[in-house]
Amino acid sequence: MRYRIGVDIGGTFTDCVVITDNGSIYTFKELSTPQDQSIGLYNVIEKAAAFFKMDLRAFLGGTDLFVHGTTVATNTLLTGTGAKTGLILTKGFRDTIEMRRAHKDNIWDLFLHAATPLVPRYLRRGVTERLDYLGNVVTELDEQEVVDICADFKKEGVAAVAICTLFSYLNDAHEKRIKTIVERELPGVFVSRSSEVLPQVREYERSSTTVANAYVGPKLTVYLTNLEQKLKNDGLEKAFYVVASNGGMMTAETAIRHASATLLSGPAAGATGAIFFARLTGNRNLILMDMGGTSFDVSLINDATVTLSTEGEIAGYRVAKPMIDIHTIGAGGGSIAWIDEWGMLNVGPESAYSYPGPVCYDRGGEKPAVTDANLLLGYLNKDFFLGGEMKINYDKCYQMMQEKIASSLGMSVEEAACGVFQIVNQNMADATKVVSVQKGFDPREFALVSAGGACSIHACKIAEEVGSSCVIVPKAASVFCALGMLESDIRLDNVRSFVGTIPGLDLDAFNACIAEAEEDALAQLAHEGVSKEESSLERYLDIRYCGQHHEVTVPIAGNCVINETHVEEIANAFHAAHERLYSYCTPETPIEIINLRVTAVGHVEKTGLEKIAGSGEPVEDAIKNYRKLYFQEYKDWREVPVYDRNRMYTGHAISGPAVIEERITTIVVHPGWNARIDEFANVVMEMK
Repeated sequence: MRYRIGVDIGGTFTDCVVITDNGSIYTFKELSTPQDQSIGLYNVIEKAAAFFKMDLRAFLGGTDLFVHGTTVATNTLLTGTGAKTGLILTKGFRDTIEMRRAHKDNIWDLFLHAATPLVPRYLRRGVTERLDYLGNVVTELDEQEVVDICADFKKEGVAAVAICTLFSYLNDAHEKRIKTIVERELPGVFVSRSSEVLPQVREYERSSTTVANAYVGPKLTVYLTNLEQKLKNDGLEKAFYVVASNGGMMTAETAIRHASATLLSGPAAGATGAIFFARLTGNRNLILMDMGGTSFDVSLINDATVTLSTEGEIAGYRVAKPMIDIHTIGAGGGSIAWIDEWGMLNVGPESAYSYPGPVCYDRGGEKPAVTDANLLLGYLNKDFFLGGEMKINYDKCYQMMQEKIASSLGMSVEEAACGVFQIVNQNMADATKVVSVQKGFDPREFALVSAGGACSIHACKIAEEVGSSCVIVPKAASVFCALGMLESDIRLDNVRSFVGTIPGLDLDAFNACIAEAEEDALAQLAHEGVSKEESSLERYLDIRYCGQHHEVTVPIAGNCVINETHVEEIANAFHAAHERLYSYCTPETPIEIINLRVTAVGHVEKTGLEKIAGSGEPVEDAIKNYRKLYFQEYKDWREVPVYDRNRMYTGHAISGPAVIEERITTIVVHPGWNARIDEFANVVMEMK
């Protein structure tokens, strides 16, 4: 038997999915180990090997694909624990990353401060050189200045260097020469140059992305290099891949060079899984909700296609890398409930993480969290947490909810827990509206996919709030991101700045730019070990109305030479996209192309999921027991049946309120909802 392994490291749990060559799915969980993420990864794959009654070497030796979603780069940026970084740039522009765009996130907050630059001012060093707006050399590079800067960096203990000169996206000769000198003068230092990381117009975004790449690069390099070597020493013979923010995957070597492309590594895999799921089930309009221990990630799938953003902001730092449009808030099982100075109950964004964890974990936590509330409401089985592997301290959980929340609010413990439940539901519903309503989509036309270990307790209430009448809980819901990794392709993004207007587009120059970009993209795929037969290319353009500040990205015809007919199609696609996003378009206004984007796709063979046949047995045979749950609709307790999901088969249907329970996922079918099992063993909940 052969295996495909996906491992996703979250803030609380490390998830593993193993798919065998016959399409069977097996799921495993272990607590994450923030001090060294590879420990949690090894714990969970050793658990998987033991399940298959194999030693680790034999298990990894039988693995055809190993894909990993890591939060190393994300956590490094969020916690400010990256490498001491120096920045070399064109003289006179050292304050670009500090001035940013002069935009204020909240114009009403007089005390709002921008994120502290990743490179302090004394390590931002200008060098004599200059290109004009066409890429022609105006002033030659002063190489001795670069040598002197390197000497200063060496004294300061700089471990990473970012290089970003003006107009290097048109001519990278100076940046290449600077990198050569830096590598000669500072051997072993991590170096990022903007013409490799992000060769496109806009100085601030290019500088910020390159700096972020350098800042997180050394720590990611150590982690991935050591992990890949250890896996190979322990028997892994096939490729080791890392998930990128665009939902695709790349080799560890490429991930190290493009460290900033892994900043949304884990959540992006979930969106990729949702695309696969949409095509598998035939339901092509989905909103993926992924609630883990720390965060709630939500993304929208329209016509089995995910929305890609060309830039985003993480921890206050601009990163202009293609990334799946994911909205994240601090709402997970570990999100802490607290009372503010006005006596109002709040939930999150602070999390208890895996250590000390929610109070019920009995690891020293004393702040009630969402998981504690769900336990006190009866939604979680205190005797079957993580399939019974993890022991829960119910009494301490009750005591802390009483002391910290209920007493202060003058209510009972169950009322306080219900308040926590309602607030976190509202927070998650609001986040769901950000990717749907605020982007011009009606959530009533979408089914919600409930993923993550905690989400299926809350999913029906979120759906009621946003107006959706259908919730789908995948078979591998609690490890959905890890499953999505195994349905990913290799995706490498390339961008070229190309300025042209419609009407009046220079087709010869435009097609030459496309040809050059596609040639480079295919060469990168070849470097990843992908043959031309397994490759395909996707084309996109960043377009705006002339005089506008921001662009809209639209796909264009691929595999052909662009002609006048295609130009008309491009214009129409832009006007339609602008209408959907902003509720208006002006077809009589000329439009301007800013960037060409080419995505190289290396298609990876995938294992189809097996269909589950009906058993012929009545669904009542799947009832394990009955349990009392507290529902906000009744403001009281109700005894409801608890079903064993492993004994529910295609065609089984039940009516809520009820609980469907398995080892690592609990599904609450709330009052007013029905549930059925589809042909792939997914639970489909529909409003009555």
